[in-house]
Amino acid sequence: VVVFDEIHKYPRWKNVLKGLFDTQEPNTHWIVTGSAALDVYRKGQDSLVGRHFSYRLCPYSVAELAGKIMRPSLISEIKSSRLNLEKPLQETQTFFEKLFSMGGFPEPLFKGDEQFLNQWRTTRIDRLINQDLAALENLRHLSLVENLVLLLPERVGSPLSLNSLREDLEVHFSTVKHWLELLSRVFYGFPIHPYTGNLSRMLKKEIKYYLWDWTEIRDEGYRFENMVAVHLQKWIFWLNDLGLGSYSLHYLRDKEKREVDFLICENRKPFLAVECKLGKTEPSSSLTYYTERLSLPLGVQLVLDSVESYERKTKSGIIATTSAAAFLEQLV
Repeated sequence: VVVFDEIHKYPRWKNVLKGLFDTQEPNTHWIVTGSAALDVYRKGQDSLVGRHFSYRLCPYSVAELAGKIMRPSLISEIKSSRLNLEKPLQETQTFFEKLFSMGGFPEPLFKGDEQFLNQWRTTRIDRLINQDLAALENLRHLSLVENLVLLLPERVGSPLSLNSLREDLEVHFSTVKHWLELLSRVFYGFPIHPYTGNLSRMLKKEIKYYLWDWTEIRDEGYRFENMVAVHLQKWIFWLNDLGLGSYSLHYLRDKEKREVDFLICENRKPFLAVECKLGKTEPSSSLTYYTERLSLPLGVQLVLDSVESYERKTKSGIIATTSAAAFLEQLV
């Protein structure tokens, strides 16, 4: 096994890998790692189709810190309303709380020092803007992109109005949209789109935008929601990258402002709704409404603190209230 790290910094890395693969395969296996630029450059120039599979590395999760491996039967358990949710062990809750305060990036997480976290975060944002973004595209207004980065943490958890951002930054609508796409490509954040399906009076255009580093968000409720979003997105990346299916992450909101934070779909068919509440254990009316309207086998309301889990039956399945740590440790 041969490992190349940061190989994208070598200008002809694709030709080198193709040559090595063609002459050394199957006796040698290659692991190639790099920054976001590796994913961007992979999509252009000479194709490596048939010679590689790509996997996305995400921040640490509750399941990783707890040493848990996702059960192969998890998806079928959700679809058959048989998911077993119990009060988390104290160790699991401690892992969850550490992630909540320190984030999922390894340096600040294992350092466990808030001052170091603040310094690390400033350095990371500076590198994303002035190195990673600058290397991808010749942007003339990096200072405005930096202003956009400062505005985004305040807008996490709500449908993102590009018009509002355009007015704040005094740039064109398409420019804001392009900058958000660039920030997603360098793994600053990621969008999730509303689910419409056959439901009427649903929001169809406005995305919600979440950050890979949820510690940028000061509001405890929105930070909690963002942390759950990262765990769900990581789970979906893992399922898709391993070829286990075609999964996607959405949110639900209609013109009557009934909203559920997250909806998981398989081949565009919804099977799991997830709502985040800081301390409310009674299932929200919106979660109940959409679970029944979409005939979902499972709707889950996640609570920040360690609580006893309980379930309520619906026509199609169950609605469960449980600690976030108890649910997230079953993912990846």
